[in-house]
Amino acid sequence: MPLPFVRPPRDWRPGSARVFSLRLLTLTGLLLAVGQAVAADWPQWRYDARRSAASPTQLPAKLHLQWSRQLPALQPAWPDQPRMQLDAHHEPVVAGKRLILGCSRTSSVVAYDTETGAEIWRFLTEGPVRFPPACWDGKVYAAADDGWLYCLDAARGTLLWKFAGAPRRRNILGNGRLISTWPARGAPVVADGTVYFAAGIWPFMGIFLHAVDAKTGKAVWTNDGDGAIFIKQPHNADSFAGVAPQGPLAVSGDYLIVPGGRSVPAVFDRRTGKLLYYRLAENGKRGGGSLVVAGEKQFFNGGAAFSLDKGTYIGAVEPLLTVTSDSLFHGEEDGVRSFDLSKAQTKTVETVDRKGKKVKTVQWQAPARGSLETFEPTALIKAGDRLYLGGDNIVAAVRLEQDQPRAIVWRADLKGTVSSLLAADDRLFVVTTSGRLLCYGEKEGPVREYPRPAPPQPIQDAWTIRASKLLESTGVRDGWCVAWGAGSGRLVRELVRQSNLRVIVVEPDAVRAATLRRELIREDIGNDRLAVFAADPLTFSLPPYLASLAVTESFPADGLPLSKEMLARLFKPLRPYGGVAVLPVPERLRGEFASAVRAAKLENAVVRVRGEFVTLIREGGLPGSANWTHEHADAANTRTSRDERVKAPLGVLWFGGPSHDGILPRHGHGPQPQV
Repeated sequence: MPLPFVRPPRDWRPGSARVFSLRLLTLTGLLLAVGQAVAADWPQWRYDARRSAASPTQLPAKLHLQWSRQLPALQPAWPDQPRMQLDAHHEPVVAGKRLILGCSRTSSVVAYDTETGAEIWRFLTEGPVRFPPACWDGKVYAAADDGWLYCLDAARGTLLWKFAGAPRRRNILGNGRLISTWPARGAPVVADGTVYFAAGIWPFMGIFLHAVDAKTGKAVWTNDGDGAIFIKQPHNADSFAGVAPQGPLAVSGDYLIVPGGRSVPAVFDRRTGKLLYYRLAENGKRGGGSLVVAGEKQFFNGGAAFSLDKGTYIGAVEPLLTVTSDSLFHGEEDGVRSFDLSKAQTKTVETVDRKGKKVKTVQWQAPARGSLETFEPTALIKAGDRLYLGGDNIVAAVRLEQDQPRAIVWRADLKGTVSSLLAADDRLFVVTTSGRLLCYGEKEGPVREYPRPAPPQPIQDAWTIRASKLLESTGVRDGWCVAWGAGSGRLVRELVRQSNLRVIVVEPDAVRAATLRRELIREDIGNDRLAVFAADPLTFSLPPYLASLAVTESFPADGLPLSKEMLARLFKPLRPYGGVAVLPVPERLRGEFASAVRAAKLENAVVRVRGEFVTLIREGGLPGSANWTHEHADAANTRTSRDERVKAPLGVLWFGGPSHDGILPRHGHGPQPQV
């Protein structure tokens, strides 16, 4: 099915991705950084398409703090997965005088002035931007959990075009947010005028890998057929599976490397989109995570090194590393160490596996150049002839001689643990795990400070009282709430302030929706609590049964007609066993309202009047549904469900939420969940 490129009124036509080809990489081609950056920029995550974290830019010898900005701390999608923490902190890029980052908390891409730290522009997406954007030729490319790849003008932040990563719009609850069934978490990488990204994280729902012309936004190729292939799983079980793209893609030569969540990456031919290999079974306990770094003949992922041509495991490495054409730099517990990649060798050795069987394995070794005892680094990059290290409450520069670390030549104290570093525009930018963004430059002088916005003072008005009565009368204070229309914005603000509800606003007026979103950002109210979508209430995609509460400031209203179609839309997202819509229906229209409910033939719908409100309630369970109350279904251990609603085809309805790993570990064989 064609996936739409949006730059109205044009459409794209996908090319074929069915021809298998494998091109041998020459040394010369590998030494050229694909998608090389302008010397003063840091245009992609970890500098370039290979994710080397090594720039030729030489920074000033002495650096002084220029400005700092306190950004909100981020909540990662998978807080209980140590290898999936890239989206737990901000990861900027730099193009010209713009420092640009994506923000999952506000579902936006924002640009700051590199010299002053002032905000220049902010572009609003419809889903969290969890991974870093990429820049090329005056453009910014960002992928969001709404399933879209956005191309923005780097100077102004305006939309140039956007490209749909998924086949259609289907929203679900994912990691505590309303997102696409196919979130675009294969973050973009740009090489040779082509931008690559991926959408979808559940192979059985479809994985969509795209190559898009970076200038026009038209498809070069799309691979939508390798999401669920019949392969060996860990423990050598045969099943349908595939890579689940989560993290920034990487490019080296003709290879496109796609990180796969906790598993090893998959590698594709970037010219055609054909899958070359995905060594899942062989590497069930090796690699994994969002970080992929491509070297000359190997790539690194999750503390492991793999051959680039075949994906064979060749040895262990430290997870914190920086790579140039002939050197590799490790961050270790007590400092840094460098290795000579130009003299790296692989050899076949005979070893004994865990079952006592003799096996031949390939091992990779690179001679050490030298080491330096400093402190335990949490971030590491190379800029010019220096390494820059960040750690707990410190950032420092290490002088290199022939790529051997010699001495710390500059250091600065700061508050917090450094999570990310980048060197651009004659400045060093530092990000901490708490969300602090710092800029160091050559000039010494006053430091500009941008504190986090203070929460607004509570307003006491009629909406304060109405929200309080609404919450008290329904007894709903947790879960999800759908607000049909933004209205004044006061009701939804009060619901967030007075309860633990997560509120989704469906606002038909795009200008009003954007205005409210920017107000909430200034008030430091995150989209994890109050998310606003500009959409037609009659067509907006909402998953069924998610809401404990639905509200509106007025009903009927513009975009919210009193019709059986609108009432069916109001009713569909209400959860069974008491999901309630609270509507301020005028007394003169209440008879018409009851008639429209009957005409809509809503299952288990009950209408009640509660003071100034009319409530529409989904009472009891869904017709045909059944319980699963014991380990094996029921007291007789029949392992047979009487539920008549669960029928193929099935799809993901929600995922994420709090971890149960400590209670029901994956290999702990604990009790089965009961419903």
